Amino acid sequence: YIRMPEIWGVRLTGHLPPWTSAKDVILEMLRRHGVHGGLNRIIEYYGPGLATLTAMDRHVIANMGAELGATTTVFPADDQVRDFLRSEQREGDFVELLADPHASYDVTEEIDLSAIEPLIALPSSPGNVVPVSEVAGRPVAQVVIGSSANPGLRDFAIVAAITKGRQSHPGLSFDINPSSRQILQDLTKMGATFDLISAGARLHQSGCMGCIGMGQA
Repeated sequence: YIRMPEIWGVRLTGHLPPWTSAKDVILEMLRRHGVHGGLNRIIEYYGPGLATLTAMDRHVIANMGAELGATTTVFPADDQVRDFLRSEQREGDFVELLADPHASYDVTEEIDLSAIEPLIALPSSPGNVVPVSEVAGRPVAQVVIGSSANPGLRDFAIVAAITKGRQSHPGLSFDINPSSRQILQDLTKMGATFDLISAGARLHQSGCMGCIGMGQA
């Protein structure tokens, strides 16, 4: 038999400050609870802060729910999801799925998105989370952009804008792992693929290379 998981409600308020992203939200969860905090739990995010998170932002958070040990992670299907499906010419597939008005949770928590700061998980565990400010200035050996854990066009576009006209350090492994063929096509249309390769990046095939630590010769 399967034991019924607890339902863990995480209420989001506020909005993310500049230079933070959805990845910092799930890293904050890992900072608080570690890699076993979600065992035998289903995480449901809700609250007014949801309106500020795109469908792709939610993908990032849900994807790394596995790092918390969670059974699964769910978000409501709301206007943000409808907007995403519309952009993909699939609005007809939208079905509104929301929590019951008086839904209750076994465990509750709140995250003020406005208080989130840039975070990073240090080796050798996703739960070893510290503020980026604590490691600023340390040498960097490898940079991986993309995979299923960082799938949005925004991630690639930001890096392309930062590195445009510059060259990465010769000792740095700089890897670009588009999450889908569509993302790669969009990056190419924008000229970002050229900018990234010119900056010294290696372009990998679309897939889940980076998040599972799979390299390429």
